[in-house]
Amino acid sequence: MKTHASPSRTKAHQNSPAPVEVESTNSSRLGSPAENTTFLSQSPAVNTPFLLRNTHYDDTAKLGTFSVINIIIGKTIGVGIFSVPSSIFFNVGSVGMAFVVWILGAVISFCGLAVYLDLGTALPKSGGEKVYLERIFRRPRFLAPCVLMSYVVLLGFSTPNCIVLGEYFMYALGLEANRWNVRSLAVLAVTAACVIHARSPALGLRLINLLGVIKMLIIATIIASGLASIPLRIGETASEVAFYKRNFSSIFSGTTSQPYALASALLKALYCFRGYNTANQVLSEVRRPVRTLSVAAPSALLIVSAAYILVNVAYFCAVERSDFASSGLIVGGHFFTNVFGNIIGSRLLPLLVILSAFGSIAATSFAQARVNQEFAKDDLLPFSSFWASSRPYGTPAAALFLHWVVSVAVIIVPPPGQIYEFLVELGGYPVSVISVFVAGGLLYLQNEPTEQWSSPKPAKKVVVLLFLVSNFTLLVLPWIRPKGGYGAEGRFPYYAYPAAGLGVLAAGAAYWVWLANIKGWWENVEASIIGSALAGEEIAMRDWKRKVKSSATETRDCT
Repeated sequence: MKTHASPSRTKAHQNSPAPVEVESTNSSRLGSPAENTTFLSQSPAVNTPFLLRNTHYDDTAKLGTFSVINIIIGKTIGVGIFSVPSSIFFNVGSVGMAFVVWILGAVISFCGLAVYLDLGTALPKSGGEKVYLERIFRRPRFLAPCVLMSYVVLLGFSTPNCIVLGEYFMYALGLEANRWNVRSLAVLAVTAACVIHARSPALGLRLINLLGVIKMLIIATIIASGLASIPLRIGETASEVAFYKRNFSSIFSGTTSQPYALASALLKALYCFRGYNTANQVLSEVRRPVRTLSVAAPSALLIVSAAYILVNVAYFCAVERSDFASSGLIVGGHFFTNVFGNIIGSRLLPLLVILSAFGSIAATSFAQARVNQEFAKDDLLPFSSFWASSRPYGTPAAALFLHWVVSVAVIIVPPPGQIYEFLVELGGYPVSVISVFVAGGLLYLQNEPTEQWSSPKPAKKVVVLLFLVSNFTLLVLPWIRPKGGYGAEGRFPYYAYPAAGLGVLAAGAAYWVWLANIKGWWENVEASIIGSALAGEEIAMRDWKRKVKSSATETRDCT
């Protein structure tokens, strides 16, 4: 096997490697495992900290705890909480079951967070699931990364947030939303976010932080105004029972018994929680990644979970059930109108939702570009040297362009009509597939002595098992035929989104088969991985010597 990197790979890697601050050395997928194992075991070479390839560009731009919390909140609290609650209530049929779904979503997400803390603190580098699946599965070579890549590249779009931004923009203007005005605004939004991150990453991070704060102020406004609306209705007569009294009486009345509808509702809730592992995708750009991730991720998810539950309480305090079920994507707009009146509620306050949506688009673009670049650096993408490049601005501009192309295609290509809910379900199903393999792989690492697995933040096995079982259940339930044979929205066959989700993952497997038949591809990929590691080792050693020399100079000056 060749031991040198291919020219295109070496050239791409020269643009980006920089030393990463190492807090855990149980790190890389490199090594020489026995041929008869399905999993990647460790060797002394695996534990060298210099094999933690980094993708940041300027050490001063590394993310601190506050920035990481804002990135997680920015990715997690997008527009889902302003659009998904109506669909969840429509699916489950009752207020009580809607709250059960949101609580289950929070519990499953905290179990998932424990899994990602275990893996992320043991392997503190950018890439997220890509890094973890590479560490776990060795045979067939590169199959797991290719399957994951198909999901990340094809379904890691910002489209749902962009579409809701367009819907709320038209709602705020009082104009009728149609196919092209909404989608034109959606394209404009994702274009602006990608251009900002490509040209000025520092500005992009400040924007994420600012919009993260604004987003939490919006959530606080909804919660406070919703709860404050209760005493305004206390004086109503018995024949004019307030919304909140009707909504919170017999709260489980009307609950559906259809497994498909319950699974669809839970997938939508989990979609709203999906950003809790965003920091794992950009760990190479985080200062003191182990410590920062251990503090920022649980803090952000706790804030998000509390916000979601309280926002739903506020919604049901101000929006009647029938209106709530039919509100669709603009349930937040109906809430604002009911509480603040037509002028402020339906014209001004929806602009805050637009800012929240753009914050989520910015956070998604920031994280997605770095994951795309990781795949390119391993020569897995077509034209990898282009996508891996950091030129011309010293940022992952090419990887951002890839994210933009996919997002814009999904915005423009689908036929007329509401596509938001289908995209949410489509994006959620492969996540459950990947979660099953990630959780199952972690259980293997924890229980196989030859792996010598250790993590600064180990997850309890019962928590990992709960995460695995809950996601496996979500893979099975959507295949149970509901009454009528169509999804809850009645537009697509019930099997449409699970079949499409599996189709995307199967496309990654087919792509792997095609790559496997290209002469010399295995050697080029392995050479690029080794070349990247050696380049990172050289630069890290040079940086370490510089710091030691600087420290010695300061010590002499003090004495």
